[in-house]
Amino acid sequence: MPKPTAAVALSSPIQHAGWLSRPRLIALFWMGAVIALVVMARAGPVGWDAQVCWRAVQTIRHDSDPYAEGIVALQAFHNRPASNPAEHPPLVYVYSPMTLPLLRLLAAFPGWLLGILYGAAVVTGALLQLWAGFQMADQHERRWLPLMLPAILFFPGLITDDVILSGNVAYVLYGLILAAAVPGWKRGIWSWYYVIVLAASVCKAPFLALLAFPVLMESDSDSDSDRRQWVRSAMTAVAGVLIFAAQMRLWPAMFREYLLTLRLMFDWEHDFGYGPAGTLGRFLWRRGLPFSTATTLLYLASACVLAIVLLFLARRVRQWNPPRESWIPVALVGTFLLNPRIMKYDLAAITIPMLLIGWRALKLALERSASESQAGNSHGAGQNRSGRTLILVGSGCFLIPNVITVAGPSWFPVELVVVLAIFAMGVWSLDRSSREVQPRVA
Repeated sequence: MPKPTAAVALSSPIQHAGWLSRPRLIALFWMGAVIALVVMARAGPVGWDAQVCWRAVQTIRHDSDPYAEGIVALQAFHNRPASNPAEHPPLVYVYSPMTLPLLRLLAAFPGWLLGILYGAAVVTGALLQLWAGFQMADQHERRWLPLMLPAILFFPGLITDDVILSGNVAYVLYGLILAAAVPGWKRGIWSWYYVIVLAASVCKAPFLALLAFPVLMESDSDSDSDRRQWVRSAMTAVAGVLIFAAQMRLWPAMFREYLLTLRLMFDWEHDFGYGPAGTLGRFLWRRGLPFSTATTLLYLASACVLAIVLLFLARRVRQWNPPRESWIPVALVGTFLLNPRIMKYDLAAITIPMLLIGWRALKLALERSASESQAGNSHGAGQNRSGRTLILVGSGCFLIPNVITVAGPSWFPVELVVVLAIFAMGVWSLDRSSREVQPRVA
């Protein structure tokens, strides 16, 4: 008889809900999510990142320089006579000069049509992220995960935030990247993944860190495929670096302005992100201490440690071949942690993998105690009790950081603790899964 799971206990009330069937419930949840997004958009700010690109398109349309205008705006904000702590610095265009030809192409479209196309692209990208995350779930998790998908839009990195309304281009890029990764880990077809990551690195160079993912995924296959992914990832990374360096020759003046804009963004806006190095940078800045050297050293050290851990896990997966679904979320979250500047929209792309890791780790941790309690009870009673315990513990682990964030200062540094805890849980659960597979393989 198969072992009872919490997924069955979670989905069983839904299956017996009468007229409120599972498809209708999913449809109601999506309707609620759409209504909530509309209300949030009407009541508060919306499209603040998209407006940066829109202003850059207008600047290009008038044959002006978006970097120069951004530098002037930042300097004016920094040199203003009165300082309001609640006022945020202006958002300026910080993508590389190679994106300017695309802006010139977009400038040919009417504004209303461009807005519709861009909004549709952001929505499509967000849905592709959810679809790719759903592909990481096993059969039991697919019973309850569709009910969670509408809510995931509001909890990037499992912490509540409205970044979905920002309209950041990262939603489009991550949607394409993750959609291209699905045939990669399922059938070993990574060609489109490399092309899209390389194209995305033109906008944001840290996207090149995602080239580690195919290497980690193919490390559980034959050695020839493993070597091919190493070579392809290395070649794509070299191409990305060469493209970045070529801009110094093609647009020398704009490239200097682009680098100056990036430096001013860090020095004046202190937008470090929520990774280990970013959290340290924000901590040092709030205390008036220099942060450049310390954050660089911490990033290099943490990236080296993380790479060693991921390669060790990839070797363990290759040796003992645990369920593939248990490795994919851990490898993806670890790959994203290699990004030197992890933002909220970056974490939105790995929310489902983080949810799956946390769920599996908690289920594995409670499995022994649940099996012991089931020894003296009937099968159905033990199943329901195990499911209820897992749901209660998981809900508590989810609510605690969200309550701290809502009642406390902000995401800093709660999100870093959540991401590192989830990754540690993934490493632990993967190691336990490998240990369980080891005797069967032997």
